[in-house]
Amino acid sequence: MSYDLRRLRLRGVIERSVGTHRYHVTPYGVRVTFFYSKLYLRIFRPHAPALEPFSDAIPRPVRTALLELNAAIDRVYQEAALAA
Repeated sequence: MSYDLRRLRLRGVIERSVGTHRYHVTPYGVRVTFFYSKLYLRIFRPHAPALEPFSDAIPRPVRTALLELNAAIDRVYQEAALAA
């Protein structure tokens, strides 16, 4: 953790409060994090399948069954979260 904090501090993304173990995001850090979040949301996430190597090792019926199973698990999870 200290390694990562030191790297962020040296790059100007965060700064340490004097006399404490707390860090605050600098204005430059806010701009950097905003840029990377927008980059992920607009470029990487929508085009992630294009970045992955094409692999059709699973037959289509099995893949369809696995997708349906995944959707059913998601529905059960959402229903359990709403009940809690």
